[in-house]
Amino acid sequence: MTINQKVKELKRILKIVKNTIYNTIKIIISREPYIVAFWWAGIENWGDALNPVLIENMTGKKPILSTEVLNIKKNDVYCVIGSVLGAISEENVVVWGSGFISSNSQFNVKPKEIYAVRGPRTRELILKSGIYCPEIYGDPAILYPCFYRPKIEKKYKLGIIPHYIDQNSPLLNIFKNEPSVLIIDIQSGVKKVVDDICSCERIASSSLHGVIAADSYDIPAIWIEFSKNVAGNGFKFYDYFESVGRENEVPLIITQNTTIKEIIDQYKDYRIEFEINKFIDSCPFISNEEKIQLKEGIKDHKSSDINYKQCNYSAFSKIQLIDIVFNVE
Repeated sequence: MTINQKVKELKRILKIVKNTIYNTIKIIISREPYIVAFWWAGIENWGDALNPVLIENMTGKKPILSTEVLNIKKNDVYCVIGSVLGAISEENVVVWGSGFISSNSQFNVKPKEIYAVRGPRTRELILKSGIYCPEIYGDPAILYPCFYRPKIEKKYKLGIIPHYIDQNSPLLNIFKNEPSVLIIDIQSGVKKVVDDICSCERIASSSLHGVIAADSYDIPAIWIEFSKNVAGNGFKFYDYFESVGRENEVPLIITQNTTIKEIIDQYKDYRIEFEINKFIDSCPFISNEEKIQLKEGIKDHKSSDINYKQCNYSAFSKIQLIDIVFNVE
């Protein structure tokens, strides 16, 4: 480790210590409402960075990262977005929407309660470990359009989102000088990523949350691979796809010979099927009134400029959050 790396690591540790002291004092003496949650804070991917934003939007409470507080009051620790279930070491963990990263993942500590998970493959692993898990699926990131709906002009035929591990792939050079292609940095900030996605007619992503964000905003999306370096051998992609009815999805392998036309030719009509009312009703950290408001927000989103088809939300039965049929030329 170089001197610069040692200094950087020391600064990171000091920041964690400072935040831990501050947050611990805050939850002891502050009267402000707060909520303790766990998310991956090492590398700020879009899905990871969305955790505190979405939680605060849903609750009006300031989220505190569980690894940066001494949880003296034994508050519930909510695990919401991300492939983080195998990384949890805290007690009092309450799961709503997160998943495992691979087929070999398991809990380090048994969670206090599970209300929903990202998809059926995560649920299967949990059941095999002897822990109860309801058959309720959803990635909470798909709810973000209820809170942020930018009006963005379409400028690009294709948006390419590399996983952070692929950001320096030489294969990206194939597309960098194409005026019809936007290469999107999945770590550029919650709203910036959404704005960039919405400026594209289609999305091709090696990042799972690149696909999920595109699906959420009614942008046709496919899964691509630049390498085999993304952890989990596709487990999290299959987990999500099976939760929304996108069966038989496989990645398009990007090579030096891949063309834009070849990528665009991979798009097909598909629907996102999602039991949204069941998912929202399972949320453990918002009130019944807030759940009703969130459902109303979904109605508003579906009737907005994003051109979602009308859908009946009056019944608490299986419904389609995003009833899309993409016609890709």
